[in-house]
Amino acid sequence: MHDAVREAQDAGYAEADPTDDVEGFDATYKLAILASIAYEIKVRPAEIYREGINGIEPVDFRYARELGYAIKLIAHTQRHPGRVEARVHPAMISLDHPLARVEGAENAVFVEGDLVGQVLLVGQGAGGRPTASAVVGDLIDLARSIRRGVQSRPSFSFDDRIGVIPIGEVKTRAYYRIRVDDKAGVLAAIGQVFAEEGVSISSFIQKDAWSHDQTAELVVLTHPSLDASLQKARERMAGLEAVRTVSSFLRVF
Repeated sequence: MHDAVREAQDAGYAEADPTDDVEGFDATYKLAILASIAYEIKVRPAEIYREGINGIEPVDFRYARELGYAIKLIAHTQRHPGRVEARVHPAMISLDHPLARVEGAENAVFVEGDLVGQVLLVGQGAGGRPTASAVVGDLIDLARSIRRGVQSRPSFSFDDRIGVIPIGEVKTRAYYRIRVDDKAGVLAAIGQVFAEEGVSISSFIQKDAWSHDQTAELVVLTHPSLDASLQKARERMAGLEAVRTVSSFLRVF
């Protein structure tokens, strides 16, 4: 992680203090603006669930690729009856999804609507030249508005009656990477935890085993479940005697 951040800083893509990028703050601010404009409601950054990329390890990228996924930091919002979903976190996304092919300093906005279908907007989101271009473009737009005596940007009215869905009530799939004792009965114990929390398992795979400490690494993918149930299962598995650690948890789009 530190090497990747240093490389991004050297290329001018990350700030001297990379906290806003690594911890997902920058994506959260952008999502608050986009969601507020899209739905004409007040979506505040503090209301958006935020999770950074610090917990991801290189092995997660390898396993994700083997399973047909890429890992991306996703800022997701969706309209539901009476409320909106708004969350920022790393997620596994299918390799055939357009967002999976966004690389390097590129940023992308993927929009899906009933009539418009799927729309993908991609462009450079970091670096001195793209940033300078955006700033100068805004200044030129402002100068033209002042000269013409008009407001060139649309005005919005916001509806405060529509709120953001708590992350625990969001339905999503999940990926777990679990280090366990390599002995009989472990799979049954983990499966029982999922069953008791109402989480259906999509796949259960043993990836690696280590003879020096008699441990193995399991990867579990689930079907869509309430995030609260997925987190409760994670907490309970970490407390099992045969589980050394729940090394990674990622949501799956």
